[in-house]
Amino acid sequence: MNPCLNLFKKNNIATPVPIEKPQPTPTMSSTTIPDVPINIWEDLKPLNLSKIQWYIYPENKYFKNEYQKKQIVLHHTVSGPHIDGDVNSWIRNKHNVGTTIIVDRDGTPWQLFSSKYWAYHLGIGTNSHYLDKHSIGIELDNWGGLTKGSGSLKFFKTKKYKLGKWNLKGTDTNKYYNDYGGVVDTPIQYYPEGFRGYYYFEKYTEKQIRTVGELLLLWRDRYGIPLTFNEDMFEFSSDAIDGKPGVWTHVSFRKDKSDCHPQPELIDMLKTIQNL
Repeated sequence: MNPCLNLFKKNNIATPVPIEKPQPTPTMSSTTIPDVPINIWEDLKPLNLSKIQWYIYPENKYFKNEYQKKQIVLHHTVSGPHIDGDVNSWIRNKHNVGTTIIVDRDGTPWQLFSSKYWAYHLGIGTNSHYLDKHSIGIELDNWGGLTKGSGSLKFFKTKKYKLGKWNLKGTDTNKYYNDYGGVVDTPIQYYPEGFRGYYYFEKYTEKQIRTVGELLLLWRDRYGIPLTFNEDMFEFSSDAIDGKPGVWTHVSFRKDKSDCHPQPELIDMLKTIQNL
């Protein structure tokens, strides 16, 4: 006869009680301290003048009249490495066109003439003369706006594009082309919503941005130009046109320009130095 199970009899085997593991004592480590991004611009100082390289520029291509400096205007060149081509194009121009300094991609500031003098660099008509006289222009050596290849034919500028002469050229997928159809193999800045007619730009280098920051601090101390960040400096600005003191871009003065583009690193630098 099979034994019956007594449902009312207590089991003599003790049910194991789970042992609670001791909790580790919290320590101050990278897992408990939130990551704080490092601001690489906080150590910027006014430019050491020994960093400047002088470029021989004809004295008849700028004006040796001194005016109070109120604005600093950032440009980019739309050109390849080094500044010879930029300078030569200004020399060939019948007008006195240029900026006091061109910052090469390696961060070298090439000075053409003293910041106390002036040349045309805004190109906005009669009112430009006053603004040119009272502003300092900086050029960053850079290709500017780029076109992404798609495997199809695209039109690119020639040196006589203003006369309606354009170049039809095939493009390769995932390559980037400057305005003249040359392939640009440098870091690219992408703007999903576009900026002044382009979605892609050559990035300004960190060394360039650092030198620009050092120049701005130098000219703040020398001329008293405020470095308060202007939120509208990357769009057409009536404040810029009206001569409001501060730092602006060529975009601030003209709707047909795309220099400089609002690269996040450039903006971070500009927002940092206003508090230095």
